Amino acid sequence: MSKKRLKVLISVDMEGITSIVSGNMTGSTQSDYGLGRDLMVKDVNAAIEGILEVADAEICVSEGHGGMKNMKPEDLHEAATLVRGTPKPLSQICGIDETYDATMFVGYHSMKGTLRGILSHTYSGRAIASLTVNGMEIGETALNGAVAGYYGVPLVMVAGDLAVTKEAEALNPDIVTVAVKEAVSRTAAKTLHPNVAREMIRKGAIEAMGKIGSIEPFAFKPPIEMYVKFTNAVMADGVEFMPTAERVDGRTIRFVLDDYLKAFGAFIASVSIAGAVSR
Repeated sequence: MSKKRLKVLISVDMEGITSIVSGNMTGSTQSDYGLGRDLMVKDVNAAIEGILEVADAEICVSEGHGGMKNMKPEDLHEAATLVRGTPKPLSQICGIDETYDATMFVGYHSMKGTLRGILSHTYSGRAIASLTVNGMEIGETALNGAVAGYYGVPLVMVAGDLAVTKEAEALNPDIVTVAVKEAVSRTAAKTLHPNVAREMIRKGAIEAMGKIGSIEPFAFKPPIEMYVKFTNAVMADGVEFMPTAERVDGRTIRFVLDDYLKAFGAFIASVSIAGAVSR
């Protein structure tokens, strides 16, 4: 009997990519963006190479930074398909469903306000002050990891700065983590040589593939109680019009929903509304 072909989704952000330390490397109109996008695709390719070293795998890469079309498609490893552009269903983890065996996060960063977290923010630095789900303040690692977990898919590896690896390990100590840099402030870090970091990512992906079948998915149990705190009150003013929204205070909206994907959708919609009303 032939072995099942594994399916792996890689969600990729930019702030946690090797050597990236400032917005000049992550914004499409910024001076060092070309260098940032080159570093980004090479980190992702290292993870793909690690996966392929140990398994015949179907690999999907979902872009999750900014307009979600940062990597040059021709630079991505040919073994992977690429989901790019925005808006898209499930946002940074678009494509995930119950047919996948695992997900990996590459280039991830810590939640807003984290001490010594490179370019730390929670989904939208301009709009979101904090996000709390079922009593736990979370960042994008838990936010997206729980989408995978909703489908029964485990998060097996997180690569990024040291702060986000600690965030991932707090969710599940079995997650393989790869720290490619250590912040000394929000916009400065001690960084590994890119070749060293990519080799670590490759080896991390190999190790993570060995955990498929034994690592538990991360998920929130319903009902889902979500508190979204915005950076100013006008954003909450706009989001308050959502049918499921409950105004808590000047900057905070509460959602209580019976399904995590509904809550996730409410959060993504609230970020869009917040951005629209504050322009």
